[in-house]
Amino acid sequence: MSTDDWDSLQDQDWADAWDTLPEAPALVPRPKTAQITLRIPSGTLARVRAVAAARALPYHALARSWIVDALRTQGDTPVSVSSDEPQAEQLNIKLDQAVLDQLKARSHQLRYPYHRLAREWIELALSREEEALGLDPSPASLPPTKDLMVLLLHATSKRGDDAVRGVTRLQKLLFVIEQKIAAQSTRFYAYNYGPFNEEVNDAVRALRLAGFLHGAEAPSTGPPSFAEMMATAVERSGPRDEDEAEVFALNERGHEVAERLRQSSRAYDQLYAYVRTIREEWDTPDLVERVYEEYPKFAEKSVIRDQVAARRARRRS
Repeated sequence: MSTDDWDSLQDQDWADAWDTLPEAPALVPRPKTAQITLRIPSGTLARVRAVAAARALPYHALARSWIVDALRTQGDTPVSVSSDEPQAEQLNIKLDQAVLDQLKARSHQLRYPYHRLAREWIELALSREEEALGLDPSPASLPPTKDLMVLLLHATSKRGDDAVRGVTRLQKLLFVIEQKIAAQSTRFYAYNYGPFNEEVNDAVRALRLAGFLHGAEAPSTGPPSFAEMMATAVERSGPRDEDEAEVFALNERGHEVAERLRQSSRAYDQLYAYVRTIREEWDTPDLVERVYEEYPKFAEKSVIRDQVAARRARRRS
């Protein structure tokens, strides 16, 4: 390029051309999904789970829908509805990146922290859902799933067996226990193989990592391997085929921990006695058929409902 050409380009007004240029691409592609972590009271989380169970939905998905609905209806700054209860629980909600951007923009417009805005939108929606469903906003609390599992595996069936064969049976037994203790507070919802609670798989992993289950390896002090992370993802993804015969049983250390838990208070001692009674009554070959028959709402989404009905018919013939 000659000096004259260069001078000509510099003298030219490029303002109009500049406005027609496309936006520059992002240097680093943005992820399509994001996650927001909210700190909420334990009682609030229990209420969210109760509403989710009543609507047969995963509670994470339900909480996400409340945020999306508030954004769609241009929800304003909510009147404070937060309880004085310590925010001891975490609620992790996956959002589309665009939804998270909208939430942040709305919070900036309202001059309100976006985590707090999302939490209070959830609490407002929760109150409306409870009123619509006729649910008690202060349901009876349930012991942690891990504690119930320890007590269940410390008890024995009528046959004297303390092991539970298959994740489907484990889910069903814990479901029945929750129904008997406090049906309104159940953490289960209808899924592919009947009532399901992702906390059951989390509890299994926690007990396994702690070294309390048969076949568990010694607890690791280092970061998890890729294989361990993948195994966790599979466990959290939902119940697997009911024919899988994974056996869940406490080892000697596990039974020692269960006994200490039982003796830790009179309430836990009474709870163990009740769990033992439930297991003796329900841990039978027809467990799944009986759960489907007595709790049909939790079998509505089951992919094996017809098979279970056929088995029940054969047993009665």
